[in-house]
Amino acid sequence: MPESVRRLLLPATIILLTACWLGGGVTADNTAIDEWLQLLALPVLLLAVAALAEDGASPQVGWGIAVAGLILLLPILQLLPIGGGTAAPARQMLQADLASAGVQATPHWSLAPFATEQGLWALLPALAAFLAAAALTGSQRRRLLQAVLVLLAINVIFAFFQAGLPRDSALRLYQDFDAGFGGLLANTNHQATACIIGMVLAVGLAAEARLRARSGQTHPHRRWWYLGLAGFFLLMVPLSTSRAGMAIALPALAIALLLTGALRLREIGRSRRSTILAMAVVVLAVVGGHAAMGWMAVDQAEELRHVMAAATLRAGQAQAPLGAGIGAFVPVFAQAAPPQLQLANYVNHAHNEYAQWWLATGWAGMTVLALVLALLAVCGWRLVRSEGRSAALAAGCFAAICAVLAHSWADYPLRTLALMSTTGALAGLMLACLADARPRTFRRDRVAGIGND
Repeated sequence: MPESVRRLLLPATIILLTACWLGGGVTADNTAIDEWLQLLALPVLLLAVAALAEDGASPQVGWGIAVAGLILLLPILQLLPIGGGTAAPARQMLQADLASAGVQATPHWSLAPFATEQGLWALLPALAAFLAAAALTGSQRRRLLQAVLVLLAINVIFAFFQAGLPRDSALRLYQDFDAGFGGLLANTNHQATACIIGMVLAVGLAAEARLRARSGQTHPHRRWWYLGLAGFFLLMVPLSTSRAGMAIALPALAIALLLTGALRLREIGRSRRSTILAMAVVVLAVVGGHAAMGWMAVDQAEELRHVMAAATLRAGQAQAPLGAGIGAFVPVFAQAAPPQLQLANYVNHAHNEYAQWWLATGWAGMTVLALVLALLAVCGWRLVRSEGRSAALAAGCFAAICAVLAHSWADYPLRTLALMSTTGALAGLMLACLADARPRTFRRDRVAGIGND
């Protein structure tokens, strides 16, 4: 691949992510803008595949590509016809009803093949962002993370602008409802997720800048700008009005501080800075745990999220082992919902991504989910045993992905193209950076009289 073409990969990825943020912040599936975003993802996907084919993928990136391929394979398999029916109770009842009505239909794995096909194409932006980020090298990875931070900061600024407008203003992005402090994101809970992502990425960039400053490659005070930006994003989380936001933000911050090396356990008690930071991490963990318990109590008392999740799990059991099909949630849930969920407006998502994934994909999808979590756990273990600039960037991405998955227990951030494509890019960056991270060396610098502070 010519070098001039290779240099296009970073700006092309940034353009794709920017477009996803400008047009992919809604929670509705398959909007008119989605098709344009999917078409925009195609050239980025081709560039990324060509770069990876020429340079070769590291083992870490290779495993990531394999898991991404399994995710992509699920909707493809669900489009295939299945003969002879299945043992799922819901399927048997449906086939009996069709037979009694004299309807001849070829059964498919998915109960909504057209919606499943749309779900397949909806994966293209995230897949392109993942492969493109995994193909970046050197300083390009840092540049992409900086671009993501800029997008997140612009969204917060736009949220302030939108929140200050009158409800009937023509400048409001979402005219049908009040998006609050969401900015480009229609769901304010997703704004909390975005701010948490910005916070932990800023911590990772601060740790990386600290290491670069030691070798004279950047200004020594640059890391403080990143830390200030991390504090800014943390302060923005409560403005999103997401109860789960702070419960996730504080543990995510603690994870980022530990894995990026900003807090080194072996220096607790030896270094005043490390001791104070360790005490702050403990306080954050306690406050975060208390906030999580309070949020769960309020949610069970005042909202229907846990009822939706429980109903989705029961509906998924009726559709097992195949699942209802990606994109079939709305009609299947409407038929299986208990009386208290027979609402004036239809339920668009389960507000628990894991329960909805179980309903949509059955045992095959849960197997793929287990592989995703296993790969993430391996990455976390590798980060614990790694150090250096690449490890710091990977740690920031790891904490961001964990925050998204944690919020997916009570909401659906990955159902928006903006956050799904961003998470895909961060996953590619994490795996690529891990491939370059060096093993951690446990030296007794203090004993030798050499300090690292």
